[in-house]
Amino acid sequence: MKIRIKETQLDNLLNEIGGYDNPDIMGVHGGTLHGEIKRIISQTVEFMSHFVEGLRDDSLTKDQIMAGVVNFSGKIRSDIKRLSELTREIYLDDDFKDLMVSFIRTLKKILKYFQLLVNITPGIVGRQSPEPLVGGIGVDMSKDELSLKIAENLAKLGVHISSLGEMFQVVFNRFTKRMGGGDDLNINFN
Repeated sequence: MKIRIKETQLDNLLNEIGGYDNPDIMGVHGGTLHGEIKRIISQTVEFMSHFVEGLRDDSLTKDQIMAGVVNFSGKIRSDIKRLSELTREIYLDDDFKDLMVSFIRTLKKILKYFQLLVNITPGIVGRQSPEPLVGGIGVDMSKDELSLKIAENLAKLGVHISSLGEMFQVVFNRFTKRMGGGDDLNINFN
């Protein structure tokens, strides 16, 4: 049996994904979803910029750099978990979803490398209480070499962050249009 529908009916059907036939539901869901994604990425960019600034101005010791890698790894780990959950909730904007999947993949690669650089495990070294033991390939690197490797890996995020910044504007324009607003708006938040 074949079912024939008009193009307008198909458009209506596609817009019903996730309750998006109702502008109020779309506004609440989309606004909350994209707002949280934007907040998480903004926090990551801020964390990254402070860390890179410390690497650039040579104000961090090697131990502080190693601790920064551990802290940043924790941030990346929580970002991967939450952004993966949120990305599954992106219904209509496949290009945005693809960009998020690519960003998460890059975060996973950076996390794996950071875990190779610095590995902290609990251990007992001549004492009764556990003391953290620092290991990883970063231990044998010079401070400059370690800084360079970290910067190289963080640079991989730059392309994604730039693309996501542009995509947030595109998605904002799409939602405005879908919710009955005017044609594409070009509002800069800078």
